[in-house]
Amino acid sequence: MTPLSPVTSSSHPRMSAMPLVVIPEQRRARELRRALQLARAEERERWRFLVPALLCGAWMFLGCLLVGLGFHLTDADRAEAAFLAGILVGNGGPMWTLIVWRWRAEHVTRA
Repeated sequence: MTPLSPVTSSSHPRMSAMPLVVIPEQRRARELRRALQLARAEERERWRFLVPALLCGAWMFLGCLLVGLGFHLTDADRAEAAFLAGILVGNGGPMWTLIVWRWRAEHVTRA
């Protein structure tokens, strides 16, 4: 006698569409609300990181533009002023952004 596989065996019942666990509708709604809240929180967390990163990048870009302008100006006083402003903006801008963003995160109430 050869053993039959469970798929081809006529002695085994076929699979039915009945679920193994019945989940109440109230629990499904609660799980759906929780999943949506987590998705919104994840989106807020992404923006909480992305906005200061973009602001810091903008400050650094502006600083590089000012340094480049300092190299292209022919008047020595204006060139030096643009160069030093570029150094100040390129370094101080991101630092100030992070300081203000950290203060804002600690002191501003979240909606």
